[in-house]
Amino acid sequence: MNINKIFKIRDGVDLYLNNNDMLTIYFMNTRLRKQFKVSDVIIKILELIDGEKSIISIHNELEKEMDAKIDIENIMTVFKKLTQLNAIVEKKNNHADINLINRYDRQINFFGDFINGNEESIKAQEKLRDSNVLIFGCGSIGGDIAIQLAMCGVENFILYDYDVIEESDVSRHMYFKEEYVGIKKIDALEDYLHSINRNIKVIKIDDVLTPQKNVENLIDRASFVINTADEPYIGYTSMKISRYCTKIKKAHFIGGGFDAHLASSGELVIPGITPCVDCYAQHFKEVLSGWKPKEHPIKDRHLEIGGMSSLSLFSASYAAIEIVKYICGLMNVKEYKNTRGEFLFHTMDITYLDVVRDKDCKVCGEIKYE
Repeated sequence: MNINKIFKIRDGVDLYLNNNDMLTIYFMNTRLRKQFKVSDVIIKILELIDGEKSIISIHNELEKEMDAKIDIENIMTVFKKLTQLNAIVEKKNNHADINLINRYDRQINFFGDFINGNEESIKAQEKLRDSNVLIFGCGSIGGDIAIQLAMCGVENFILYDYDVIEESDVSRHMYFKEEYVGIKKIDALEDYLHSINRNIKVIKIDDVLTPQKNVENLIDRASFVINTADEPYIGYTSMKISRYCTKIKKAHFIGGGFDAHLASSGELVIPGITPCVDCYAQHFKEVLSGWKPKEHPIKDRHLEIGGMSSLSLFSASYAAIEIVKYICGLMNVKEYKNTRGEFLFHTMDITYLDVVRDKDCKVCGEIKYE
């Protein structure tokens, strides 16, 4: 560590003393606390770390104030320890995009609780900016995911949908307005994304996802893929997209949705780590093996499943958080074990499915994470 380096207390960190010798480091974003005993010298060092003084300046000021010789190596040890604890960060005149930092400063600060160092947090934000996200299906879930990713800093989207906005969509989709009724969903979503950030680039694919449709070239162009297309059927579109993503080892998210009083979180699929879509299909096949639907005696029933915009937003928000964590490197991928969650409107409970990766799966069984 260079003695001319300048450090500051990391934003989002609070330091306070108990009984004059017990230091508490409180990480406000995660509510995590770390405590240990400290000497008067360490307390004084913390008081002098202001983002302006270098290590050597703090050393010299300490010697002058305490009228004693202090080994610079001891001071360096304190700084190394505080850096390891993620309590302080080096203040740098980095060459990152100043507009990026100003726009996303609170988010960059938040990332600091999961990545050690302000410079790494800025790099995480740059990963979002530089990513290219492909979204199949731009309805309530896909559209809300796109909006949240745009607000987080994603600037490149490929939107795939053919549908037109209907009046009933306005009450269930967070970004649809009355004036959007009758226009294409991809056009409305593009307009909304540009209202968030004029630098966003959008490629629109106005097409139906059919069994014969070749979307492999689109998937190859994207850095991350999301499927929320529910026509002709969400299970089919997910398998079509996920099988190719798994084959080329590209992480992707299978969007959730709402089914009456229940909202599904969807699932992040990391080839070689998590269960793939076929693993989920096998799980449901086993769970529902003894279930046989009975024909309902009433024939004239409303075919549309009920739902609320809030349930859509729950699913989209969950997805956006997981996607941001993955793109930015805020998770330990090799230890990732989250599965699909189901949120029950009536009780406010979330239940996670007990799905494990099938080592004998014909799609992902031989895939190794790299």
